[in-house]
Amino acid sequence: MKVNRPDVIDFFLQELHLEQIMTQEQSMTQEQSMTQEQSMTQEQSMTLEQSMTQEQTTTQENSTTQEQSTAQTQFHHYIPRFILKTFADNFSLSNNEFTTDTSSPDLPWFKSGNPSKLRRKVRPRHDINVYRVEDHTTNPIDVSVAYGVDDMYRDVTEADCMKFEKLLAKHESTSATFIRKIWNEDEDLSLTRTQLGDMKKFLCVMMYLWFENLKWIIEAPVEDIVGEYRNVFVARVESETPAALLSPYLGPIHVAELEDFGYSMTQTIACIWQAESGSEFILSEGYFGAWEGDTGIWFHNFFVVSPRFAIVLANPLYIAEKNKKKPRWTSMFGDKLHVIPETIYKKGPRSEDVDLATHSTPDDVFKYKRIVVPKEDVYKVNTILLDNRRQFLTYKSNVSMYKSLCYYDKVKKEMFHDCHDYSILQHKLFSDLNRTHPVDQ
Repeated sequence: MKVNRPDVIDFFLQELHLEQIMTQEQSMTQEQSMTQEQSMTQEQSMTLEQSMTQEQTTTQENSTTQEQSTAQTQFHHYIPRFILKTFADNFSLSNNEFTTDTSSPDLPWFKSGNPSKLRRKVRPRHDINVYRVEDHTTNPIDVSVAYGVDDMYRDVTEADCMKFEKLLAKHESTSATFIRKIWNEDEDLSLTRTQLGDMKKFLCVMMYLWFENLKWIIEAPVEDIVGEYRNVFVARVESETPAALLSPYLGPIHVAELEDFGYSMTQTIACIWQAESGSEFILSEGYFGAWEGDTGIWFHNFFVVSPRFAIVLANPLYIAEKNKKKPRWTSMFGDKLHVIPETIYKKGPRSEDVDLATHSTPDDVFKYKRIVVPKEDVYKVNTILLDNRRQFLTYKSNVSMYKSLCYYDKVKKEMFHDCHDYSILQHKLFSDLNRTHPVDQ
């Protein structure tokens, strides 16, 4: 039986349509809810990540601050340790920096055999004579605790508070390579132009440790320092009052410091002095860069690098002047103590009409000679150091120190201002040299 009920059909169709609509709405609602939940989850995740990042940053900053405040104290030398070691009786060019501890540990699992490379190494002692000015006593002191101050190069403004010390150590290592060649009398003394600049920079840094902004000098390449110095030099030449300080100069360091440092690096000739057999150079706190000169001009800066050798930076103005018939200045040292190094240009021999600035290269080589210095001139260098001393003095042999003190007593009133009294040390050295029986310890 066929029934035709349009109202019923319409009802069912409406119900079906409503169900579809409700289903769609529920689906949309669920999707929106899921989308909102996902959005909230993402926001929460981002917020959590940001919070964790901030906490990590804060933790890192606190860690850095804590590391700086708790960093282990270090003893920093103001006279390089590798130079101090040459004044020890047990120093030898063949000695290694470290000796290996080959003793067998008392462990049941240890097997004897070749020493492990990872085993602890023992640093040998190198005792040197240190004369204390305050109480006139001389004692053997290990170089590890001599001529230095705790955390002298520590810089709390840097993330790595020992950055300054590490930079200085790098320059010291570069210069030590050439200085060790000086010690070995069989080695050829050659430096490239770049190496010469680095060595002069190290010598000048050790001479000017009291500069206020020494950190810039340490960090800046030699070319930048020389370029800054030349700019100041040109400005002074063009100034109406060249003798006055350039007050408008706003460079990385004080203009007076820049000119001193730049002149020492660019306007000096390096010479290698070797003490005549039977004489030795001494050390004092003010020895690095101690100078000899006359009113208004200096002639030499001295850098003792061992009892037998010293690097001397000579003023070319003085060298040129002393060759004249009537020189304006007279040095206390002889005229034969300056040898201009032989220069081997990478571009080939240079003629007089060729500009040095365009002909020179960083790879040009300078060949130096060791100049044997007479004993009296060695004692003269020592008298400068004796008069320029502060708290401590160091010498290797008693006889050489005694002769240096005798020479100082002879010339100090005529040549020096301070005229220190070393009579107690002189008497002790004389007694030790004339003792026929060992002293009971």
